[in-house]
This record gives sequence, C-alpha cells and structure tokens, in this order.
Amino acid sequence: MFLEKSVSMLKKVMNCDTIRTAKAMLGMKLILSGENLGKIVETEAYLGTADSACHSSNGRRSPKNESMYLSAGHWYVYQIYGYQMLNLVTRPKNIAEAVLIRALESPSGDVVSNGPGKLTRFCGISQNLDGKLIEESDLKIIHGKIPKKICQRARIGVTCEDEWRNKPLCFYVKGNKHVSKVAKRELIEDSDTWK
Repeated sequence: MFLEKSVSMLKKVMNCDTIRTAKAMLGMKLILSGENLGKIVETEAYLGTADSACHSSNGRRSPKNESMYLSAGHWYVYQIYGYQMLNLVTRPKNIAEAVLIRALESPSGDVVSNGPGKLTRFCGISQNLDGKLIEESDLKIIHGKIPKKICQRARIGVTCEDEWRNKPLCFYVKGNKHVSKVAKRELIEDSDTWK
C-alpha cells in the first residue's frame, strides 16, 4: 500500500513536469528486492527533443534509447564507459524525457554512491532493469525524507556545446556529503540536511 501511494504520487508529478519530478525524487528511497539502498540526494533532468544533452535530442530514436520513449514510470538504464546509468522515464509514451539518479545517501552513512556509475555498481543495478515498469520490477521508489534545501547547478559531464550545457538541471540536497562533486566546505551532518 505504501509503495502504491508513493508511485501514484510520483506519477502524478511525472506526467506533467520532468523538472518537478527530479526535485520530488530527492529524499525518496530506492529499494531493490526489498533492500533499502538509500535515499536519493542528487538527480538530473533530461528534457527530450529540444535538450541537446538528452539521448532523445532532435527525436533520436534507436534500440539503445527505446526505453526512454516508454510511458512515465519505466526504468531507462544504459551503459557508458563501462558504467550503468539509472534513469526514470517521466512523461507520457513517446515524449522521451527522464531523470538520471546521480547519488544516494547509503543507510550505513558510508560515501559509496556519490556518482551515477558508483551508485549502480555498488547497488548491483544492471541493464536487466531497462524498460521495466517500476511497479513490476525489483527496483522500487518509496517515500523517504524531505530535503531542507534543494540546490541546482549545471548537469555534470554533458558534452553539448550550446545553451543546454549550462542549464541548471542538476538538483541536489544542500550540504549532503553523498552528493557528487561538491566542495567540502559546503557539507554538514547528513541528518541536518533533512526536515
């Protein structure tokens, strides 16, 4: 029931707005086969055909990115540089937008998932999840905590050379040490980053 409510609430946001979804996912827990992997602390929004950093830019469609064209609530997992990247599709079918999950605060408090490749490697997430609907897969999202403050910045590692390169579409929990590529002077106790 709790899972159904979490997915239902998230899908209401997803079908409308990928940026709102990227923010709403912060603090939610990733659960794999019943195991709590941690709370999401960093996400990036990818905004479809107009977004030159997005895999569906200019309507690109191939077997590699086909899952991005599925309806909201499907996983889109792809490989780059030997790492799996975990994304959640956010819009209705054939509107290819998604949120990349970049970092998790682990239940142990150890910094082990502060980057999208580290996250999937540590959590054992593979391309087997690609194209699976969240309710039917082993990987779930449930309600967790609410961030005290959400910050935004340009997405990390995008290679486009136009205005999309610097758009502030990376969202993260301010002060949380599990966020990737943040200055140490900005960090506070993890518990103080949540309401």
